[in-house]
Amino acid sequence: MSHRLVQIAEAVRDRVRPRQFQSLFLFVTSRCNSRCRTCFYFDKLNSRDDLTLDQIRRIAETAPPFRKLWLSGGEPTLRPELGEIVTMFARRNGVRNVNLPTNGLVSAKLFAAVDEIRAGAPETALDVNFSLDGLANAHDAIRGVPNNFAVTLSTLAEASRRYRGDRKVRLNVASVITRENYSEILRLGLHMLENAEADGHYFEAVRGQAPDPSLKQMSETDLAALHRQLMSLHRKHADRLFAHLPAGIRHLAQVYYLGNLRLHFDLHEQNFTAPRTWPMRCTAGETALVVDHNGKFRAYELRGIAGDLADYGYDTRAALASPAMRQEVSAVQADQCWCTHSCFIQDSSKFSPRVQLFTIPYAWWRQRWDRLENAPLSEIERFRALELH
Repeated sequence: MSHRLVQIAEAVRDRVRPRQFQSLFLFVTSRCNSRCRTCFYFDKLNSRDDLTLDQIRRIAETAPPFRKLWLSGGEPTLRPELGEIVTMFARRNGVRNVNLPTNGLVSAKLFAAVDEIRAGAPETALDVNFSLDGLANAHDAIRGVPNNFAVTLSTLAEASRRYRGDRKVRLNVASVITRENYSEILRLGLHMLENAEADGHYFEAVRGQAPDPSLKQMSETDLAALHRQLMSLHRKHADRLFAHLPAGIRHLAQVYYLGNLRLHFDLHEQNFTAPRTWPMRCTAGETALVVDHNGKFRAYELRGIAGDLADYGYDTRAALASPAMRQEVSAVQADQCWCTHSCFIQDSSKFSPRVQLFTIPYAWWRQRWDRLENAPLSEIERFRALELH
């Protein structure tokens, strides 16, 4: 069998995994220098009970091996030991990918953390996701920080210069869709395609109990129309992201990349106003654990607290196997609390052979007909100009 066929076979095998612990969602700090009106964690920010470094070390020492570390907060870069924490999990637990969201307001802290991670865990891939929720005025109004948009773009541009050519560092943009920015999200995506060196741009419908509930006043129909337009941007990013791969591997990578994104959009639309069943079982609490800034743990970010790691000596395995977590896992299934959270959609889909082998490829096939036809003519013309380059 040729090397390329071996690569394809390994990629297909990786699509179907046994159901086991895979992801830790760790709120490394409650400290934050933004005042986002979309934040579901707003009532816990800037507390004085962040986990100590020794407590986090104990969490790493007692956790089973796992693939994905999802950082959260607060603003993760405000944790002074961020680079050390990530390196610790990479070395002790075999973490293969780290997701680092940031508002980009303190570039020196971000670059110090990324540099330490790259030096200490060179085989671990790092996704740095810059939060941008609209063009200048809209973004600054939603995030509550004057000149935020300009500062974040500057930090992203500097990150692009620093890490250009490093395939272990992906620089992405993450945007929350709200009633307030809905009409300019496509323009924001086009602006980033034209003016920034971002590897991907990802979109989430506002979720949870945000400080400003009016931001959630959108319809499923409006969301679906926007999603169809945004898939055109995703296809352009996919062309760039996988251009370096051999043809067969590149096509397979694009099928799963775009198919996953279309599936996420489908579930965002279906569950935006009320829960509707996913095509796979939610594995929150089984394959993923959420640890709040103070050591409280839960199956999923928007569910209630299942327990406190302090009661288990910060022993991660003990917390995962606890009666409280087993009861919570059962409740997740019984409550049918289907949501729009892409991180948990992605995590749960990894353990469904049907979704991996059929649902996602079918979603890829369907997304080929998602077009920009309902967008303003100026935006269609700008996108067509991009497609010529």
